[in-house]
Amino acid sequence: MQSMIDMNPIKRWLNAYDSSNEKNKKLKSDKTTINCLENLPNEIFYEVFDYLDGCKLFNAFSNLNTRFQYLLACTSIRLKIRLTNASETVLQYQSDYIITPNKHRIVSLNLSADYGYYHPNLNLFDIDSSFIRLESLQLYSIQSNQIIPILTSLISLTRLSSLTIDCIDDDPDDIDNIYQIIFKLPILRYNKLSYYTFELPIPLSIATNTQYSHIEYLVVDHPCTLNELIVILSYTPQLCRLTCREINESNEEENTKHVLGVISNLTYISISKCYAKFDELILFITKISPQLQVLHITSCGDTTYLDADRWQRLISQYLLNLRILEFKYEEFIDDDLEVTLYHERLDRFYSSFWTKRKWYFRLHIDTGYLLDDLIVYSVSSDRKNPMSDMDQTISPNEHDESMLSLEVLSETNQLTVIDLPHIDNDPSLAVTIGPILLLVPITCLNITRWEIFIGSLIELVVCLPNLNSLSVSSLTMIKPRCLSVEETTTLRWLSNNNVITKVKLHRMNDLAEIQFLFYLCSSMEYLEVDCTDKICPKQLLRFILMKNIKSIPKLSSVYLGILVMKENIIDQLITMINLEQLCHNYTIKEIQNKIYLRWTR
Repeated sequence: MQSMIDMNPIKRWLNAYDSSNEKNKKLKSDKTTINCLENLPNEIFYEVFDYLDGCKLFNAFSNLNTRFQYLLACTSIRLKIRLTNASETVLQYQSDYIITPNKHRIVSLNLSADYGYYHPNLNLFDIDSSFIRLESLQLYSIQSNQIIPILTSLISLTRLSSLTIDCIDDDPDDIDNIYQIIFKLPILRYNKLSYYTFELPIPLSIATNTQYSHIEYLVVDHPCTLNELIVILSYTPQLCRLTCREINESNEEENTKHVLGVISNLTYISISKCYAKFDELILFITKISPQLQVLHITSCGDTTYLDADRWQRLISQYLLNLRILEFKYEEFIDDDLEVTLYHERLDRFYSSFWTKRKWYFRLHIDTGYLLDDLIVYSVSSDRKNPMSDMDQTISPNEHDESMLSLEVLSETNQLTVIDLPHIDNDPSLAVTIGPILLLVPITCLNITRWEIFIGSLIELVVCLPNLNSLSVSSLTMIKPRCLSVEETTTLRWLSNNNVITKVKLHRMNDLAEIQFLFYLCSSMEYLEVDCTDKICPKQLLRFILMKNIKSIPKLSSVYLGILVMKENIIDQLITMINLEQLCHNYTIKEIQNKIYLRWTR
């Protein structure tokens, strides 16, 4: 919404114009009104033009009338050019009649080889020193040998502050030369260099005192070792934010090859995939950025990343300014998965060191991840949980205290399941990850899979003896087979022994789904259901209160989400409850298109 407001300069100008008493008086005295687009002053059009693509701007306004031709010729207009997918004729026209005559006015240029910029049949413009006002350049799907001549011509540009290069080479030979030229650009502040290859040796030499760059925001969007990254960073002493796609482990010779000093302004580091050993990463972080404030990192292959005590020492001794930590460790669920010493100490992530900083440890399971099953361990400052919406909608200023007694689900101790196996030959969860789950005091289970086999759900709940909260996206029951005798026996045991008190079903299609949850969670105290249009609220409440009240003796709160809230629905429900004597001493209210019912037993 904010962006829409910002991009409506005409409305903003008219509001400012009308809000000025002095201008209003003058407007009335002159008996003038703005009743036509062309009556707007030039300044408004200049501001509107600044939001438009340069080629579209010329196509729309150049042939309207003399006034707009004059406006387009104004040297103060900043042109932003983005070459889109077009025919050869259109591209040649844009090059000859829009871009080439206006190189001196272009501040932003976005080009792609896929869209014909390097088409062999076209003779388009050169990117050279004529672009004297160019501030941002984006080059996509480009060969490395096409980049170097362009980069060389950019050295003379004194306003270029942002550069994005996306290369398509499978095995580039001159990435070191590309970096060398990039670091020579006089006022470059942002740089992103992308290569989509698995191995990319970077024979770049460590920087000397005369080779420093002014880059403050660097995106290394290609694989490199940690030692190669150190070499790249030796050219950027003013760096503030660093983003890396993939960091690989350095070989033994590289580990001691280069030493990097502190980059004093570096406060943000993000690494999407870190395959370097934890020891190597710790050494890198402590040397380069003790003033670090934000760290995002996803790693795998080295279980020492799960050492909570070592993370605590790193942060307590070296990263005293760290505010945000987003850490993930990914592990494949297969025959090689073993419970290590670090798995046994996962509960250390629940200590006061983590909770007082509001950094929460969680687990994710995805048995549908590409071709492999995956378990992800994470530490995050994200406090969103699947059942806290209820508590966020109720405030003491709006509702009585009886509606505030619901407990918020634990911010931590949460397991999210993206997918669950539901085919006979899928590996058993109890066998593969059960031993690990038993080591973590999980209290909240969030299943986002829309279709699940209830046998897998039962198997999972067995591995979580501390579970008190269950959130399920849907119980559309896939039945490739019936439950076995063993699974049925397990379900009966769970019904009598689990401690689940809070349940949320995000999408309900059939009353049988609620019936199953009642049987599984006989200790339920709170139930939240988002109904589809197939379910009548009156029918659902009657089903809960009349048929199942004895099977769930502790239930005292129901929260129903309705797609379309009908008029007088609350009055109708009150009438039904009273006539049929479904419950006593109850409170029922509508809260943000949801129905909240609470009663005392």
